[in-house]
Amino acid sequence: MSDAWKKLDLGGGGLQNANLRLAALLKKRRTAWLLLCAFPLGLHHDYLADPRGAWSFRIVTLLAAGALWFGSHAAAIALAAVSLIWALLDTRWIERQLVKANRQLRIQVYLGESRGAPAGFRGHYTDDEPAQNKPAHDPGRAPSFAEQERLLRELARKKPDLSQ
Repeated sequence: MSDAWKKLDLGGGGLQNANLRLAALLKKRRTAWLLLCAFPLGLHHDYLADPRGAWSFRIVTLLAAGALWFGSHAAAIALAAVSLIWALLDTRWIERQLVKANRQLRIQVYLGESRGAPAGFRGHYTDDEPAQNKPAHDPGRAPSFAEQERLLRELARKKPDLSQ
């Protein structure tokens, strides 16, 4: 399917506009996996909204570089191994985190922009029987089927009999 619909500017609100914004915000699986290749920088954690994990990767990388700088090759290799094992474990974490992040984005887009009910809205009602204290027909709207049937019954009852 073509992505031409993503370039439309629908403006305002509505489901189509929400879908356009959501398509732009959703986290992409391919991007997350490509960022995993740079695991010592923790970019995949940043992308998936986990700053603690990202900074943890960076700290371990800096500690390994510092250990290498000061000549402690064993400590540098151990820290690099910890970082590599952690990255391998992240291969399972990425899928769960993608689902979680995208679910939060959907909730934010679809439920976050509700303006609520209009002022004076008291819920939906059926007008099968018009209320006693309201007029039979509000001139600002078309009468309902129930109101039309009631008006026709009243007209039929009031109609004089011309056959006599």
